[in-house]
Amino acid sequence: MKNPLKIIGVVLVLAVGLTSSQEAFIYPAFAEVHEPVGLSGGSWTWFPEADLAGSLVDGTVRLLGVDELRRVWRNGAVTFYYRGSGDAQLAYLTRNLTYGLHYELDVDTGALVGWAKVRNGLGRPLTITRLTFVAGEVPLRSGPAPTMEKSARALALDVAASEAAPAPVYAGSGGGVYRYVLENPPVLEPGVNELPFLQARVQPVYTWRYQGGFAHGDRLAFLRGYTFEAPARLAGGVVNLRDAGVFLGQASLQNSAMGARVQLWLGADPEGRAERRVEVLKDERKEKAYRVSTTVRNPRDVPVRVEVEEYFDAREVELKLPANAERTPQGYRWMVVLQPGEARTFAYTVTLRY
Repeated sequence: MKNPLKIIGVVLVLAVGLTSSQEAFIYPAFAEVHEPVGLSGGSWTWFPEADLAGSLVDGTVRLLGVDELRRVWRNGAVTFYYRGSGDAQLAYLTRNLTYGLHYELDVDTGALVGWAKVRNGLGRPLTITRLTFVAGEVPLRSGPAPTMEKSARALALDVAASEAAPAPVYAGSGGGVYRYVLENPPVLEPGVNELPFLQARVQPVYTWRYQGGFAHGDRLAFLRGYTFEAPARLAGGVVNLRDAGVFLGQASLQNSAMGARVQLWLGADPEGRAERRVEVLKDERKEKAYRVSTTVRNPRDVPVRVEVEEYFDAREVELKLPANAERTPQGYRWMVVLQPGEARTFAYTVTLRY
């Protein structure tokens, strides 16, 4: 399959360098914004707007591109003292810019589209030249920034000297996250903005699965879903599945590395069952033995992948499996792809010692 993946804008990256334009790194519960500023020597005072001031995360406001000496928060503003001048960036974390992910998957065409739902609660449009969505576990433990008691425009600056404060600690993880970058995205209007960030082609396979304990009955009931190989690093989110325009349901996608097997489960299938025959070979208090035969048929007009994973609760498990089954620590795993109308029978013997 050629060119199966498109990251809209640019590509999935591992690090982002500083630029002279405004950019934002949006996490599920907060965002870090970098705003360009021109600085003269000595000090500079920032007057954050009310919606932004109330959402700042304590310990995360900083200047990039100069050597900071200290900061003073007073009456609705913060004054930075530093060495250096020229082009720099004001960086801060805000809880009023967040996002969530969801995906659209057409199982008939294999088209997978990732959407980012950006909530702009800052009360004004944001023009961002580079927008990075960051997915993964990124802890944020700081509370709000120092309280702004007066209007920033009514501030009377007090430039009295104060002791230099220690540098803030960034409350996040430097690794173990996925980043998706959009260059020159649309203006983020106040409210909710939905933006596509990923387009890919996958090969979803309709799948039946049984995963559970030893089934003594005459049938196995399968869970239905779709499986495919991840075309890129996929951040977790809800997936809307459709087949030829018909909505099939929503499934949960876990964080998946590129090339990992993605599993999207939708619930029971009325046709998803296997006939089962369990023959008792031994039935003693401390040892039981069975011969088990399972027959599954594909009544659909498309191939179906069948996965059976059974485990046994016993001190010792002795299994005699056919060559197309895999032993697991407490049981076995059997997988087969059935063509339309095809049937397969899987048989094994098991001895359980207690």
